[in-house]
Amino acid sequence: MLLRGEEVASAPRVVNDTVIWLSALYFAGETVKIIKLIEDKSIVSVTSDFILQEVKEKLMEFGTPDYAANGTITYISSISETVSLKNQDFGLRDPADNQILETAVVGNCNFLITRDKDLLSIGRYDQVQIVTPYQFLSTKI
Repeated sequence: MLLRGEEVASAPRVVNDTVIWLSALYFAGETVKIIKLIEDKSIVSVTSDFILQEVKEKLMEFGTPDYAANGTITYISSISETVSLKNQDFGLRDPADNQILETAVVGNCNFLITRDKDLLSIGRYDQVQIVTPYQFLSTKI
């Protein structure tokens, strides 16, 4: 895979949308396989403070104690590169989707993994392919 004219990357760079992280925590299946690929360093996880904060907020809404939510954020941070956002506007309906897409663009990612229909309808932005967990796992990485 080429990244903006650079040489081929050794491992694909991915952004997991908030719901992907949450799904991996609560359910077995495709999202857990993606986290395993990150842990095995077969793919590079990229995140942002926005995604980390959103994951924490959702965990607490689900009744997760503060210490456990913080532990989860620490874990995600430990296996991910964190990029800084500048609040770029991609003209998306949901402002949160703008920040998710910006994380992928700023992080020079190959994939944004999501189940969000608005993001999925874009399909691709610059070098970022926007895919479901199933679609991602079906690619040759």
